[in-house]
Amino acid sequence: MSSQSSPSPPPGPMADIDETKLPNGQCRYILLTPEIKGHRCGCVGFTLNRSLPGVSCECGHLSCYHLKAAEQPPDKAQLDLLLRRVQALEGQLDRENTGGLGSALGDVVRRLGDLEEQYEKSKDDFSQENRGIYRQITSVWQAVDQAGRRQVEMQNRLAIHDARLDERDDNMQRLEKRLMESDDAAIDLEERVDRLEESETPGPRRRRRSSSESRVSKNSEPTSSSRHGVDDALAAPATAASFTLARRAGSASGRSDRSAGAASGPWTVHVSLMPMASVAFPFEKDTNAYKRCLSRGLHQMIAVQGADSDAFAAAITTAFGRILNGRPWMPLQARLCDAETLLGLPMLRPLDPALLGAGYYDQEFLRKHCAVCGPNGKLDSLYIAMQFDTLSWHFLRRSPCYFQGLEDSWAYDPLLDHNDPFDDELDEEDRPSAGDILPSLGNLKRTASEMSRTPSFSAGSAGEGEGSRPKVPRTTTGACVPVPLELRRRVETV
Repeated sequence: MSSQSSPSPPPGPMADIDETKLPNGQCRYILLTPEIKGHRCGCVGFTLNRSLPGVSCECGHLSCYHLKAAEQPPDKAQLDLLLRRVQALEGQLDRENTGGLGSALGDVVRRLGDLEEQYEKSKDDFSQENRGIYRQITSVWQAVDQAGRRQVEMQNRLAIHDARLDERDDNMQRLEKRLMESDDAAIDLEERVDRLEESETPGPRRRRRSSSESRVSKNSEPTSSSRHGVDDALAAPATAASFTLARRAGSASGRSDRSAGAASGPWTVHVSLMPMASVAFPFEKDTNAYKRCLSRGLHQMIAVQGADSDAFAAAITTAFGRILNGRPWMPLQARLCDAETLLGLPMLRPLDPALLGAGYYDQEFLRKHCAVCGPNGKLDSLYIAMQFDTLSWHFLRRSPCYFQGLEDSWAYDPLLDHNDPFDDELDEEDRPSAGDILPSLGNLKRTASEMSRTPSFSAGSAGEGEGSRPKVPRTTTGACVPVPLELRRRVETV
């Protein structure tokens, strides 16, 4: 293959072109050169290029891009008219820009610019707030995860503590069984000591065999030497047991002497005289009924000069004699209510008729049957009522005032005053008792489950049947239940 290119064929003969049909105007071709892109060709007239085939101008563009005829120069008058019109339009535009629509458009443009700026600023603020919210949500989820882990740890700890408590309960049960066995052994030992002391005579000793030894003798009859060894083995424990019993008796007598000496002095207790003996609950503090009773001296702190019943009766007569007027009275049994809605309030009931009598009301009797005691076991509050009579609001209204500042409580109260309290035509026995209040007690009603859990009212009640539930153990004997001082203040205390 030759490195030199073959020569181009010679141009063919030029065809005859009718130049009369060719255009004469300027070229309208749009240039594509980057430097002058968008401008038209500068050719002002078509000139046939005969060196090239076809119909091309000297400018290099075909005849189709040229105008057919050259443009006539515009008329000067028309140019002047157009110039004047352009100047008029410019003046009108200037006038509109300085005032009217131009200024309004300028204001609109400025306001749009301000709104765009505010929008951009608000958009940035919202984006920052969203980022802060996402950070807070992340921290909240981290806190939730930590709380979940802590909850799992606490549940594990609770499971460990429950296992330990179960183990402690088992240990306590084993200790209780051992204590019962030791008590049984001590009782058996005391019985043996008593039998040995009874069997001592001036002659040869003869010991009565216990039930355990009799059971052993049924299987094998011991010899005289083995029986003598048993007597010698029981001699030392009997001496030790008698010594221990003597020490216990001496310490118990000493404690009783000390307690008797401490109780022989004066002591104080808060006493409330109830309007009727069948009232179930005392009046709650700061109610109208409580204020009325307090203003007439039905709630008092009394001082008793001894532990016997005569001293207590004398203190009651001194404090409430002007209201009792020699009428017989009795203390009421009080027990703290364990219902959920009335937790801590004392429940009252009349004393058992077998326990009535002024000679019974000593300090120990009151602590066992009637009083509400404090945490240290001392008598905290007592409730008394007349045995056969009641007190009405009409009678108490006309009684001497004992505590000043509570006369507003004697205003008419439809819950307390069933009839006109200022009407003196009714007899006293026809008036209802001050404790005869019948409000709606639907929410105070205990459920069956609470009633099944409630222990019996008094420790001295009738014996339980075969299917009865066991009583809840108490910290003190009888109805004397320790109560914190703040619970007692909820009821009738000054």
